Amino acid sequence: MLSMIGQKNSRLFDFLKHDLGETPRIPRPNIMFELERERSRIARELHAGAGQPLAGIKLNLEMLDSCAAGLPQAGRDALARLQTLAEQALDQVRAVSHNLHPPDWQGLTTAEALRYLVQSSGLRVRLQVETDIQSLPAEPSHAVKIALYRCAQECISNVLRHSGATRLALSFESAGEVAELRLEDNGRGFPARPTGRTGIGLVAIREHAEGLGGTCTISSGPQGVAIRVRLPLAAE
Repeated sequence: MLSMIGQKNSRLFDFLKHDLGETPRIPRPNIMFELERERSRIARELHAGAGQPLAGIKLNLEMLDSCAAGLPQAGRDALARLQTLAEQALDQVRAVSHNLHPPDWQGLTTAEALRYLVQSSGLRVRLQVETDIQSLPAEPSHAVKIALYRCAQECISNVLRHSGATRLALSFESAGEVAELRLEDNGRGFPARPTGRTGIGLVAIREHAEGLGGTCTISSGPQGVAIRVRLPLAAE
């Protein structure tokens, strides 16, 4: 399955190279669209290619456990460890698949989805979090909802993994026909790449915002990172 994923991702990496200062081999499509499609595909492959076999292994181990009374203690201990490892592996595959293409948040309103993201990310355990997430008078298009959620997800991931921040402020509101998402942290910021661009995830956010007729402003310095995304609610 990993070789299949690598082959199918080659086209995605080709056009992403453009934003890292390399020459792409093919014309570059919408980055966020391609990333979203890859998320969904990989999530499906994880579920079918790894999740289902692991679930079968776990079930068969449980069946063996019911017949293990005659085994020596070392054998029963080994079987118990295998059951634990199979359960942990299955939980991990499910968690990764859910994060790539979580159906739950797509059934929520945009404001509810952002609140869910903050709650489920573990942010509040690691640092001080301030949120001001306002419900929209009307839900945006599906494309805008996806873009807003993925932007917040990418920023939260960066804060947790790289920033060293102790505080994050996230706000979301609408002004007329425009939705605005703001995230600010007090971390170390990030160095500019040789091309003057940021990482792939933030490049994808910026390009998708512009493709929807909106804007994405990213600033970084010693006081941290500030990101503001503004998108027209009706953009497709």
